[in-house]
Amino acid sequence: MSAIASNRTTSLFTIVAIGIVAVALGFLVREPVERALFVRAVSQATGFEIAIDRLDRDGQAYVLQNLRANVPGGAGSLVAAQARVLVADRAIAVALVSPTMTFDPDRYRDADRSRTHDAFAGYRGGVATVSVTVDRGTLAIARGPSTLLDFEAISGTVDVDAARVAYGLTAQLVVGDSRYPITGAERVRDDGTRVQTWTAARMPLAPFDAFVAPDGPFHARAGTLDDLAIEDGAILHARAHVVGGRFALGTHELRGVHGALVADAGGIGSHVLVGTLDGKPFDAAGEVHDFHAHYRWLRDGSNDLTSLATLATTMASEPRVNAIHLEVTAPGLVYGQYAMTGDHGPLAITMLGIDPREPTLRIGTTIAENHVVSGGERTSAMGLRTHAVGGVNGDYFDIGRTYQPQGMLVKDGALVRGPTDRAALAISDAKHVTFAEFHLHGTVRTARGSMPITEFNDWPSGQVAVITPDYGKELPAKVGMTFVRLEPLGVGSTKFRVDAVEPATHALAIGFGIGVGRDVKTPLPHVGETIDVSYATEPSIAHATTAIGGGPILLRDGTAYDDAHAPAPDEKEYRWPVIALARERDDRLLLVAVDGRHPERSVGMTRPEFSDLLLRLGATDAMALDSGGSVTLVSRAPGNANVTVRNVPSDHSAERWVSDALFVYSDAPKPTIVAPIAAATPIPEARPTP
Repeated sequence: MSAIASNRTTSLFTIVAIGIVAVALGFLVREPVERALFVRAVSQATGFEIAIDRLDRDGQAYVLQNLRANVPGGAGSLVAAQARVLVADRAIAVALVSPTMTFDPDRYRDADRSRTHDAFAGYRGGVATVSVTVDRGTLAIARGPSTLLDFEAISGTVDVDAARVAYGLTAQLVVGDSRYPITGAERVRDDGTRVQTWTAARMPLAPFDAFVAPDGPFHARAGTLDDLAIEDGAILHARAHVVGGRFALGTHELRGVHGALVADAGGIGSHVLVGTLDGKPFDAAGEVHDFHAHYRWLRDGSNDLTSLATLATTMASEPRVNAIHLEVTAPGLVYGQYAMTGDHGPLAITMLGIDPREPTLRIGTTIAENHVVSGGERTSAMGLRTHAVGGVNGDYFDIGRTYQPQGMLVKDGALVRGPTDRAALAISDAKHVTFAEFHLHGTVRTARGSMPITEFNDWPSGQVAVITPDYGKELPAKVGMTFVRLEPLGVGSTKFRVDAVEPATHALAIGFGIGVGRDVKTPLPHVGETIDVSYATEPSIAHATTAIGGGPILLRDGTAYDDAHAPAPDEKEYRWPVIALARERDDRLLLVAVDGRHPERSVGMTRPEFSDLLLRLGATDAMALDSGGSVTLVSRAPGNANVTVRNVPSDHSAERWVSDALFVYSDAPKPTIVAPIAAATPIPEARPTP
């Protein structure tokens, strides 16, 4: 009996021991298994890379020891000595106490964000939402090993589901010994729209300069953004006031900059920012909209801000500058005006900087009343009529009589007025500018002989001129002139049928044909005859979309040029209003106007002085347009819907009627940040006398 009892006792102890070992092993095995399953589930739900050293249970909650979480691609990380996680009802609730977070914006990409969102939205393993509570956290925004911004005392909640991110957070930006509170939250408007908001009473500018590209145009050195408010709902909208801003601008410096800033999803602008540039009064207005998504323009740059900075530094580099004004008119188009003290008195210089690489910009011409012969039209009126955003007056013309331009004009790719022996500029469909003397050559071939074509839309003509409906409303009577009316025999063909041969003993209806002068000896063709009419220019304008006459050529290949065929050569040394189109070294274009005949404001320039100015502005090639009282530069000022005159014309400060104009047009959306204001009062009008 005792032996049997002893054996039974041994067996019982063995079973108990085995049970105890089994339970112990179960506990030992359960923790790593649960930890692995937990890590896998959270990683799949969020797209983050998760690692923890230990996972314990506290009721229904998990307690994570030494949590490490990484955003895909290494853009962000989180470290917490301990985190409490509750998983219930398809939701994960995470409580973090004093976590340390880092974020590298240069390593963050849309693809990473999309991959994280898709992984979370597509996960069907049981998790629908993630809620994170943070208490006394810290955040470092870094670029590689270097910290750009430090935030501390971060507290609040972040809730994430497949459709949205909701949050309510407070934090403090740390700059030296100073702390700048910031609050972020989601709110729901009355219409149900969810809006993410961030507000701060004051934020310093200088720390955020670390995000700007090193070769960017502006670099913040001091100043604050006051009353900062950001709303990101259906659209992004932000506003703040710059106070005491100091910015490096190349070798120049902006100081005391102040004014309101407004931003939306792709742009930033201001009604006016005021300060000093190298100690001289400075103000700027307008808006730019070529920003990349998610503010990567800070890193990748903005062409419009670069253009604005280039114009600012160009003007600031001028000798004896007194004041500078800048505007962004449209993408690729900036406006500037500055006052300086010249050797012979004050000068007021106005300009438009054009980036021909901007796809929404095009340069075109317009002619008064849409005809070669007209009563003239103001530059601003032509700009308003054709919806331009900027431009200048054009060619010399028959003032006070027919208003015919004296040189070549190409409008929308079609020749409107033939070239003369004076200079003209042509702009190709690739937006390349050619400055040259263009010549017309052509021939009319009939059954009775041939006649050289010497002119285009010129009436009367001593030889043969091609006439189109662009010439005018009618052909005036002229003894000795004959109009041969032609009908084309195919698109692009040089063959025409003669519809009528009409002596100009009285005014004739306009049409397409040739005007034959009394000096032509070749017999005229007969009605019904087929003739050949061919003509072209040298250099060719086959690819030109725009061309306009003027002169003289002022610069060629980076040096001053003495144009042998300059209009009004006796005015070379006469100081008066001047205007020109210039090409810079990087192929950007400048329209430059210098006011004159206003001794108290601007005395004007001689042609050699104007050439020197254009060289200082960085131009390599340039051609003048009609100067004197015709000088008019127009642009769309911030807040205005249409162009207005931006310089001060010399005809008693009134705008002159002219023959044609060179304009800039924009297909970009109209400005949205700087709200439209009431239409400006038109400048006084005055027709010049012959």
